[in-house]
Order: sequence, then C-alpha cells, then structure tokens
Amino acid sequence: MIRRTLLFGLLILLLAGCAQEDPVAAVEAYLQAKVASDLDALLRLSCADWEAQARVEAASFESMNAELQGMACQQAGEADGFTLVACQGKIVTVYNGETREWDLGAFLYQLRQEDGEWRLCGYAGQAGG
Repeated sequence: MIRRTLLFGLLILLLAGCAQEDPVAAVEAYLQAKVASDLDALLRLSCADWEAQARVEAASFESMNAELQGMACQQAGEADGFTLVACQGKIVTVYNGETREWDLGAFLYQLRQEDGEWRLCGYAGQAGG
C-alpha cells in the first residue's frame, strides 16, 4: 500500500511538472490531484482566482475513495481569454457505501498561463453545446 501511494505521488509530481508546457497535461494533473485530494498540487495547478475553489474540491474529495477511469483530454479551442480543454472519462467515488460517477465531459476546463505555467481557472458550461 505504501509503495502504491509513493508511485501515485510520483505520478502526480511528474504530471504537475508537465503542466507548464501543455494545457492538456495541466488538466490531467489537476484531475489526478483532485481525486487524491492533494491540496498542494491543486493550488500549484490553479489560477490565483481559482485557489478558493481548489481548496473546496480538495476538501470534498478527502473522504471519498475516488479514482479516474478512462480519462482522455484534448485541447478544444479558446474563448474569453482562456484555452479550453475537453475531457472524456469519469471520476468514480465511493462514500458511505454509495458509488457515484462524475462525467469529466460535463463541461470544458478553462486554462491560462500564469507565471509561465498553465493553470486551471474554472469550468465553462456544457461541453459540446
């Protein structure tokens, strides 16, 4: 179990390191950190204006047994000064014996560069519509 946790932590660090060059990698790293409830990584991957929401997301996923399934993300254009990233797949959570699925394609992820790195700044409406 400790080995798995260490490997998962290393994966998050590697993905976070890629975030500065690629908005897709930044979203993927953010989602990995979200399911791990890794507040430090979420804050590093968030725009200044999104940090409060990142804290909420870290806290809300802290008590859930969460995992990403079938995550695949791609750049989806630009709007309102943001680069948009669309993802497919889901987050599966288990809390108090109840399993819930969160569709990663429910919205677009908004990113912009701050301090030379791609950072998640929010979610934009419904993806594809």
